[in-house]
Amino acid sequence: MSENMTEELRALAREVLGDHATSQQQAPGVERDLDPGLWHTLAELGLTRLTGREEHGGSGAGWPEAAVLLWEAAAHGVPVPLLEHDLLAGWLRDTAGLAHGEGAPTTGEPATEVPATEVPATGEPATGVLATGVLVSGGGPVTVPWLGPASTVVVLDARGAGPTAYEMPVGDLAITPARTIAGEPAGRAVLPAAAEVAGAVTVDAAVVREWEHRGALARAVQLAGAMDKVSWLCVGHAAGRTQFGRPLGRFQAVQQLVTEVACEAALCRAVVERAVQAVATDGFHDPHARFLVAAAKAATGHSVTRVVRHAHQVHGAIGTALEHPLQQYTRSLLAWRRDHGSTRHWEDRLETTALAETGGDLWDTLTR
Repeated sequence: MSENMTEELRALAREVLGDHATSQQQAPGVERDLDPGLWHTLAELGLTRLTGREEHGGSGAGWPEAAVLLWEAAAHGVPVPLLEHDLLAGWLRDTAGLAHGEGAPTTGEPATEVPATEVPATGEPATGVLATGVLVSGGGPVTVPWLGPASTVVVLDARGAGPTAYEMPVGDLAITPARTIAGEPAGRAVLPAAAEVAGAVTVDAAVVREWEHRGALARAVQLAGAMDKVSWLCVGHAAGRTQFGRPLGRFQAVQQLVTEVACEAALCRAVVERAVQAVATDGFHDPHARFLVAAAKAATGHSVTRVVRHAHQVHGAIGTALEHPLQQYTRSLLAWRRDHGSTRHWEDRLETTALAETGGDLWDTLTR
């Protein structure tokens, strides 16, 4: 896409997501479920499979466009599984050929194809097109995001001798419902080994590495978008709230807190945009691009602590009320920062990538 088309996508996302955010302002709460109507609208616009291959029904966009959509959804506080459905489950389907018969084994049944979007006679849009993705690397139950509204789960199984991908209906799983800190739906389930699933496909080890970096980069974009919104909430609150006969923003201590939140948000935006640009240009196979992804996830994870603390100090008790949007954003920040690898995990990966995978030239890696 050209820069003009990217800006058109941004304007479209702001219109659709902004309308939804406005309509939900009168229904505060800690549970943040997927709106079937919004999902249907996004599907009709080609945004639920924005980065999917065109021959497989996707829109053929890249990471700059995906980042715009992720950012706007996070900044508007709209819970929608764009990462899980498109960038993970959809990408793995395309890569392994699960939904399209590519690379299917010679024995066993092929993976079930997800049905096209349809609207039932009741007029309520269906969410049966939703797929969620999960990486399984150990035994026992795993937490799968958005498992409740999903119809299928696409699994990248790294438990065996080699990584394997498969897809199975959610209805075949015994699920214990759960919620994230952000209030988004999830579920605990024991996923079968790939050897037990007909149509499972062996994939390259690089697929696991890319999965990890795709999840980390997408979460970093969402974290940066939400922190940017929190910064504006702080500015608005400090300017509009009166304390002891004068605007809250006139107090030096409050000014310092608001400034630090803005600085953290600006830092995260810069490092995230650089990582998106590198991935869009060179792909996840490039060590320097992976270095920047690790930097983005580590930096945003670090900033969350300071942004959440300072923002709630600025807002006081009102920021924790269910009717106030701040708590919605800060809960999302606290939930997302530990998804797809903790801050410490990505700090370790940052060091490993810089010293071992980029040729050992640390100065060149830092200044490219």
